[in-house]
Amino acid sequence: MSTARDDLWTTVVVDAGGRYGIHPSWRGVEAPLAYTMYEPEPVEAARLAAKYAGRDDISVRPCALGAVPESNLTLWLTAHRGYVGAHKPNPESIWFGQVRPDEGAVEGAVEVPSTTLDSEFADRDRRADFLKVDVEGAELAVLRGAARTLDRVLALRVEIQFDESFERQTASAILEHLIDRHRFRLMRFDYAGRGQPVGYLVGDDSYGILTGCDGVFARRPETVAAWGGEAAVAGLTKLAVFALRNGMADYAVTCLEHLTAAGPWPAEEPALRRYLRKLFTLAALRARSVSGDLYERARADYLRFFGEPMLERNEVYESDWMNPG
Repeated sequence: MSTARDDLWTTVVVDAGGRYGIHPSWRGVEAPLAYTMYEPEPVEAARLAAKYAGRDDISVRPCALGAVPESNLTLWLTAHRGYVGAHKPNPESIWFGQVRPDEGAVEGAVEVPSTTLDSEFADRDRRADFLKVDVEGAELAVLRGAARTLDRVLALRVEIQFDESFERQTASAILEHLIDRHRFRLMRFDYAGRGQPVGYLVGDDSYGILTGCDGVFARRPETVAAWGGEAAVAGLTKLAVFALRNGMADYAVTCLEHLTAAGPWPAEEPALRRYLRKLFTLAALRARSVSGDLYERARADYLRFFGEPMLERNEVYESDWMNPG
């Protein structure tokens, strides 16, 4: 398993349900990464292991994550392998009853090893910075098995079911677990306004029933700042990068505001900070297309946050760093 014991500037990501490979929100990160996929289906785990055999920053664990350490669970094999999980698809749900009635058919079962994130990160020197949890209705079990691990998680992406697409509906329990118990902020639902239509008369942008989507949750920056020292500086930098890569540029500015008071940067610039400067510059250029005033404010903030002038428009496009060939 890829970990970063001593290097606070390596971003550690745990992907529960690694089918289809590294999540798009983490592709192309220009900073040290330790990305671990947990994929319990043996055939899929072997395929992923072969696919990423040449990547030192990605590893595959052929086991499930859940609420019980060092155990086994039954994995239900479905007609569409993307729905394989510890809970059977519910044929009475909108998704498997109306939208994809054939894909949720159970074709078999296999016993697989299972553990918890708290067991995986029992060593206090190990941490998980970010989680992606997409395990077909067993998301709450994974979160319950990560009670201690969540204390240092900066943000997470969790699939949430609203229509009992699987045997158990956990939407309200997931929200309570992350927002009320662990004090994460719900940043957004990754949802375009179009659910599953239940009739022929639909609008252009908004219709249907929302059966499920990803929820994006983030740690409060003041909580990370309270960690103190380099851990706080690295944590806030990672959270700002996550925000900029996930359509939350305003939250990145909030993180950077806390960074100004969190402590000094390392003497030698980490690749993660350099990448943050790049993402901030690109966001500022997008703001320029909306308002010149917003762009000027971003330029002033860049100088305040990073202690140097931001590249001008022509310099950005000429720079190999910002615009590689």
